[in-house]
Amino acid sequence: MIKASFKFSSVIALQLEYHLFEFAPHNWVLLSDPNENDKELVGYFSSKKEAKTSFKDIFRDINEINSDILIFDKVDEEDWQNSYKKHFHPWNINGFHWVPIWEKNTYKIPSFQKKIFLDPGMAFGTGNHETTKLCLKSMIECDEKTIGNYDSFADFGCGSGILALTACMIGFNNVYGMDIDEDAIKVSYQNAKLNNIENVKFEQRHLNEVKKNKGYDFIVANIQADILIENSSRILEHLKKKGYSRTFRDLRK
Repeated sequence: MIKASFKFSSVIALQLEYHLFEFAPHNWVLLSDPNENDKELVGYFSSKKEAKTSFKDIFRDINEINSDILIFDKVDEEDWQNSYKKHFHPWNINGFHWVPIWEKNTYKIPSFQKKIFLDPGMAFGTGNHETTKLCLKSMIECDEKTIGNYDSFADFGCGSGILALTACMIGFNNVYGMDIDEDAIKVSYQNAKLNNIENVKFEQRHLNEVKKNKGYDFIVANIQADILIENSSRILEHLKKKGYSRTFRDLRK
């Protein structure tokens, strides 16, 4: 396993963050030390070629950098598989807490507040990504009257299952999640088991393979912007006439 990295100044930090958000999920993460001016981009790959290809695909529009600046180090397989744990910490919104499973016995949750334990593994979805936080915030801040009128929920691009599992905790009875990544589905079911959640179904499918049924009351799609734009009509086909879509809010109300 190869670790690819390079340090950069805050001058181009916003550009890098923008591209990482647009192209997520991927193997890269930004590391920042508040005591240092420089930040670091780190990614784990099976080879230098794979790292350079990924780097070029994501940052091809930034003229100030190229893949030649990457520094490569070999890492043990076990270190790579557990590297994500360094960047996933508990956080909360309005009485909902998302907690890494390895902090289950140390993180204190106030009485009567809700919690979801997660082990994202290599799947996308710790909640640290801004788009994931925005989706969760929107879901939780929906007024009780709105949620009370809805029963079914779909998450297109479920990653670790964090959005779908949160929907179960909010009160949706019929919850569905899909992703093209086999590992994401495996991780989602594992996280459902960690939280004793059974009223959820995960499937490995592409958006154009999702079976049409009576539609869903509430849909979220926390995936790349270009994929959302390309598949917007297909996603809305699965939304009930008076449903609620976080990504395409109010288009079908």
